[in-house]
Amino acid sequence: MTGRSLMVIEPCGPPEDQCLQDNVAAMRTAGLEVDHEPLLMSTRDRLSWEGASTRAAHLQAALLQDASDVLLSARGGYGASELLHLLDWTRIKRSPWKLLVGFSDVTAIQSALYTLAGWPALHGPMPGSPLWGEGPHIDQLLSYFDEAGRMPLRGSLDVDPAGGGEPKERNHQGILFGGCLSVLSGLIGTPYLRSDLSGHILFFEDTGESVSRVLRYWRQWLDSGLLAGVHAVVLGRFTNADGSATDEAWLAAQIAERAPCCVYTCQQFGHIPENYPLMLGAHATLNGRRLSWVFDPQLRSE
Repeated sequence: MTGRSLMVIEPCGPPEDQCLQDNVAAMRTAGLEVDHEPLLMSTRDRLSWEGASTRAAHLQAALLQDASDVLLSARGGYGASELLHLLDWTRIKRSPWKLLVGFSDVTAIQSALYTLAGWPALHGPMPGSPLWGEGPHIDQLLSYFDEAGRMPLRGSLDVDPAGGGEPKERNHQGILFGGCLSVLSGLIGTPYLRSDLSGHILFFEDTGESVSRVLRYWRQWLDSGLLAGVHAVVLGRFTNADGSATDEAWLAAQIAERAPCCVYTCQQFGHIPENYPLMLGAHATLNGRRLSWVFDPQLRSE
């Protein structure tokens, strides 16, 4: 990345208009160059076949343009996986990489870019959602954009061993990858998720999923062999399952019991107001109760 220009894109569901307008205005007031042309489509239109084709063209144009090297998704929601087979991956792989920022359904696009093009991505807040909010997580995110040419990027979060107690191993290192568990689970067996994640530290979060469904997704990861060689797993927040509060500690303990590697929990990312950035493709270190990551484009994994 060499500049500060941001392009806000709408590859998934429609953003909350006033929320997006306010947050884009705040970014511009902070001195950032922000380009945004609304995709004027209703929820139903976006889900139609014609709508998917329009969204795919919108996304591909953003991935291929040269004016902005940071693509900030307005929001997630739904529909990202419908776009992946419509993209011209040959052209995308030949294009200079763009940093796609977002989470939730945007995870599908980030995974495809990481898998097929070797592009890193940033799991982080989106301005068309009320979860954008204010606070140190937004300050950290915007600091990456303020001087996009300044590398490397860094971040860190607090973690705890799932099930409590002290960490069994003091140090894990690997390439960071992850996102929304249900979205990534839907990509297993497709060209849009790597078939070998050995050497990685994985992170997962989700919202609105029952405990039974989360454990079913986890079984899919176990049975697919994708956890072979994974150095560690970090679980973010799993919010609003069954429409009520989830016993996240119990769920994390169940996941850890089934896992072939160490599992940690973190309260600082997910579908929550304080969603701290995590860089897919970054070099990560888990040391005690701290997850740290650093991304240097000169060292990025292809």
